[in-house]
Amino acid sequence: MSELEVFVPVAVTRTPTHPLAPRLAGLDGRRIGWLDNRKANAAALLGGVADALAAIGHAFARELADKNATAPAPDAVMAHLRTCDAVVLAIAD
Repeated sequence: MSELEVFVPVAVTRTPTHPLAPRLAGLDGRRIGWLDNRKANAAALLGGVADALAAIGHAFARELADKNATAPAPDAVMAHLRTCDAVVLAIAD
């Protein structure tokens, strides 16, 4: 035998590409959604980031929401978050 056939068990990735959301010019006067996935420390992480941003002078409205970590956000939560200028999600343990 002079030939060796190699099989690579890797499927083609079929992940749709989505453009990144446009960046905000600033946070002042904006509505920022904070989505807690109810994992341990996620709420603390989100609160800490929001507090740190407020402490350095950013004035923004906090819109809090939560969802189960193992499921998509319910339609009502997504509808609420769509009213925000930006959304921050924490995945923490």
